[in-house]
Amino acid sequence: MILSNNQFFNLSIFFTLIVFFIIENAHAEGNCPSGYYPIGGQGVQGCAPISSGGSGGYSNQYPALNPLPETLWGAIAEDKSNGLKGRPIGFTRNFKSKDEAQAKAMKACQQDGGQKCQVSQTYSSRCVAVADPIKDGQISKILLAFSEEQAKKGALVFCLSENLEPCRIVYSGCSLGD
Repeated sequence: MILSNNQFFNLSIFFTLIVFFIIENAHAEGNCPSGYYPIGGQGVQGCAPISSGGSGGYSNQYPALNPLPETLWGAIAEDKSNGLKGRPIGFTRNFKSKDEAQAKAMKACQQDGGQKCQVSQTYSSRCVAVADPIKDGQISKILLAFSEEQAKKGALVFCLSENLEPCRIVYSGCSLGD
């Protein structure tokens, strides 16, 4: 079976996406920060510190329950009324409320010249990246992930597959909490 260039390109995009999703799912156990492990059952969860050795006394045997990290919010607002090239865009991260993150993103978009800004993504406890096509493509991609690097890679892959041309990252950031 001989594949045309277009079929080969689509097949390579497909395998790239599969590899990305495998990497995406290989994140920290239970969404706990480094040095902690998940505890609790369904509906009740927390993170406990990983024991650093020691005497093995009572305190190491029953680690204290740690509350879940504080939820911090981020948002992206865009004015796509004139397409993607040079569009006004606003970003926020690390706000304590979803509403505040969205309002500040809208304000940032308007300060960037936007007349018809709309919130295009709100996120918490994740990282985000926005990829735009470099040349003539019309589809921007926003991707959420557990790390900024994963978000960037995924946004670039999806943008490339949608536009069939190279893309660039126009924003990336994280709202991860404590």
